[in-house]
Amino acid sequence: MRSIRTVDMVASSIEHPNLQAFEEVLACNIKDVIADFCLADADIIRFYADNQLHGNMDEMLTSSAELFFKGDTLTYGHVAHVSTGRDDHSCVVLDMEFVHDAMTVFFQLIFGDYYIGVKISKVLLDPPFRRSDFNLSSFARILSSARLQPVPRRFQSPYCLAESPRH
Repeated sequence: MRSIRTVDMVASSIEHPNLQAFEEVLACNIKDVIADFCLADADIIRFYADNQLHGNMDEMLTSSAELFFKGDTLTYGHVAHVSTGRDDHSCVVLDMEFVHDAMTVFFQLIFGDYYIGVKISKVLLDPPFRRSDFNLSSFARILSSARLQPVPRRFQSPYCLAESPRH
């Protein structure tokens, strides 16, 4: 359990006009985690979500994340559900959390029948990090610095920084 700290909310899906760019940067930084997670059978993932087997889901996501991110940086939020849309198409939605340096990002991973999506819910910053200094570049730099290795070239988007310092 992480300690509660004073934070400043920066972005939510309602107030930030360029949220899609932030989601793209997040997605390109976690593609390898998602690819590893997707090696598991989709029926098992759906079963865990349907039956609220959060410990099992947490183990799967933790083992995928630890290959690419520093310890406890990218974690499962212990919320999963399966939603069914039109034409019996369904998707599994997992709440996730990214915590590194002065930033916390709450987001959802959405596994549809034909797509995988990332939806940012909130971005929180510690008080020393000035809100005015927070932009897409600083967001990408913090994400990149949490990785064990740089984002593979095939996963980079125009918003991702190729060479960012890690600490």
